[in-house]
Amino acid sequence: MERVKSILQRRLEVVKKRKELLILEEARLVRMAKQKKNVAVKLAKVKSEKLAIMAEEARLLRTLKQSSYSY
Repeated sequence: MERVKSILQRRLEVVKKRKELLILEEARLVRMAKQKKNVAVKLAKVKSEKLAIMAEEARLLRTLKQSSYSY
């Protein structure tokens, strides 16, 4: 069980880092959009990917908490 927890914990850290990078990318694209650059398609992709990552993070946190891991 400990091995599964450590794998989930590592996966959670990867997801958090990726979420952070997506938030920065989204901010960059929003700034570009304000400068009238054509980035609408990229921005939509980043937003949908960010939502998917956030859902995965929530799922991992829920799994870790249910396996009696206090985070």
